[in-house]
Amino acid sequence: MNKADLRKTYKKKRNELSLEEVFSLDAQLFEQLTQYDWSGINYLHCYLSIEKFKEYHTLPFIEWIWANHPEITIVVSKSDFVSNELRHFTFYRDTPLELNAYGIPEPVISEEIAPFKMDAVLTPLLVVDKNGNRVGYGKGFYDRFFASCKPEVKKLGISYFEPVEKVSDVNEWDVPMDVVFTPLDTYYLK
Repeated sequence: MNKADLRKTYKKKRNELSLEEVFSLDAQLFEQLTQYDWSGINYLHCYLSIEKFKEYHTLPFIEWIWANHPEITIVVSKSDFVSNELRHFTFYRDTPLELNAYGIPEPVISEEIAPFKMDAVLTPLLVVDKNGNRVGYGKGFYDRFFASCKPEVKKLGISYFEPVEKVSDVNEWDVPMDVVFTPLDTYYLK
């Protein structure tokens, strides 16, 4: 299937999940995330969930990182919807957040961090194929972000759904995931 069809299908599937199903899937994803080897990571970029889109709720995982890996600095983004680019900021327990016009939680004030400092990026997605090609919301924010990261950055995706066989319309600027966490398994794709 192509990205547009996959995006439509998996947005619908995610929107149809009940709150109980989301809660259960989040708990399973949390287990997958906490079993991953986070050693050697200094800067971990993590998205903050858009509740209305039923994205995996990342705050419990971020709190787990703070408790179990205090050496890791969590970084979150602010979205620029004119350039479709992200700016990146440190995120601590006391960092104030506000929702932007699209319902995305963003830091009000914090230290800006350059993309090349990221060791790993935890990326939202709707679905991924078995080669790591992700289908997101179609604005290209994360592909632009990955282009400015160091080549060895770990590209980690989170999806409620298992990988599909193939995304048929991958472009030269699409950046595949290295690892994808799903409720049932963690897929190492490279």
